[in-house]
Amino acid sequence: MRILVIGSGFVAGPIVEKLESEGHELFIYSRTANKILKCQQVEGDIFNFTDFVKVLAWEPQIIIHTAWITTPGKYKSDLSNYEYAKFTINLANYISQSKVEHLIVLGTCAEYGQQTGPSAAGFTKTSPNILYSDQKVLAFNAARKILRETPIRFTWARLFYPYGPHQHEKRLIPYLIHSLKTGIPIRLADVSSVYDWITTRDIASAISWIIDHRLPVEIDIGTSIGLTNLELLMTLEDLLQNKHKVTAQQGHEIGAGEFFVTGKNSPLLVSGWLPRDTLRSGLEWVLEK
Repeated sequence: MRILVIGSGFVAGPIVEKLESEGHELFIYSRTANKILKCQQVEGDIFNFTDFVKVLAWEPQIIIHTAWITTPGKYKSDLSNYEYAKFTINLANYISQSKVEHLIVLGTCAEYGQQTGPSAAGFTKTSPNILYSDQKVLAFNAARKILRETPIRFTWARLFYPYGPHQHEKRLIPYLIHSLKTGIPIRLADVSSVYDWITTRDIASAISWIIDHRLPVEIDIGTSIGLTNLELLMTLEDLLQNKHKVTAQQGHEIGAGEFFVTGKNSPLLVSGWLPRDTLRSGLEWVLEK
């Protein structure tokens, strides 16, 4: 199938590689070309919608929208969240009269807000508490309403905690790996929250599964296994055979007590898809790259 991927970041890359390996024809539209990927790419700004729609002359059958601000320390409250939501809504409006067969948009587990147990798409109510997730929910509701009366399949895939090669150096896993390898003291600002870590290659596998199987509109992409940041650090220590250093003045903090874990009754898991990686095998993959 002809698949347009919007965005070329560390999550999009494995998706493109997975779908190309299955024989699909891929085309990427993003601000910056990904030099690792071999498919056709066009650089452009999605916020200039008039220019963006020109790429739809390629007549994709599937569109996978991965673009959104994720810059550490900035994404939660950055005003560009409004622009990304606006683009998503404009995209849904535009393709509602097109020959596009399936629109897949990557959402976020942050849309669920504060929870005390696992979350499952279609069962757990969204309760966003930051601008980033609030605009995701707004875009989801608007796009679903626009596409409801059309023959276009719509999938909103909420990612839990992705990791993999080429992740931003200020994200937790790259930071921990660098610190352990260089002996820099590590201070965890949160050891109480529980997160569902999933590799980008498992995310790619899930997207492929979603394309091939008829599933509900709302989907969670996670493993259903929750871990604290301290457990994550301990796994990396074991893999690297190196204990972290921490001074008395830099002790770990309790943190926010967040709980972002995919429920075992989430539609994707119930449909038969399963992640390939454990945390250990996923981290081994990252360390090999």
